[in-house]
Amino acid sequence: MAEPALTDELQFESHERVGALGGTFDPLHRAHLHLADAAAQALQLDRLILIPAGDPWRKRDRSVTPARHRLAMTLAAVEERRGGLEVSDLEIRRDGPTYTLDTVRELRDRGAKQLWWIMGADAVLDLPHWHKPNEILTCARIAAAVRPGAELDRRQLDRIVYGLGRWLDWVPMDPIDLSASELRDRMRAHEDVSDDVPLAVLSYAREQQLYE
Repeated sequence: MAEPALTDELQFESHERVGALGGTFDPLHRAHLHLADAAAQALQLDRLILIPAGDPWRKRDRSVTPARHRLAMTLAAVEERRGGLEVSDLEIRRDGPTYTLDTVRELRDRGAKQLWWIMGADAVLDLPHWHKPNEILTCARIAAAVRPGAELDRRQLDRIVYGLGRWLDWVPMDPIDLSASELRDRMRAHEDVSDDVPLAVLSYAREQQLYE
């Protein structure tokens, strides 16, 4: 996989298998990276792009760290790993609310014809509340984390969003019980979260006093 890149550098060959993992990443943590690694292996991806949300419309009722800081933390985590993932700021550059549909369309326009949008298991059940989920399926396959043996069948998936059973691939992964909100609370309490948050992310957050 390539070294970290930002949106102006993102172009794809039609034969490349591309995964995109979006999220608020406030902050990026161990579960995000574990999902990225599991998806890269399960789907035999050539490239995997982390995409911090610009204006997460479903979180407008809560405080979210400014996008430039969330982007910087994501880049710091990827650079600390020394390869294997890329980072895009395309959602941050885009004006208005962040919609996954707009993102997968842009990735397709940039040449990503074999494209997977990666998500956690809980997000599958939440898909009906996303912006135009049926249209997302016309642009990208869905790759969803699942505890081995807990996969839903095609009929069950189609009850969530029609057509999902045809366009979803499972990513076997042992669940990690970890949330960004929990980590932010622990960081405010000056607890040690170094097992769950990359050291480069912790260093940046402390320098910028993000969660104090």
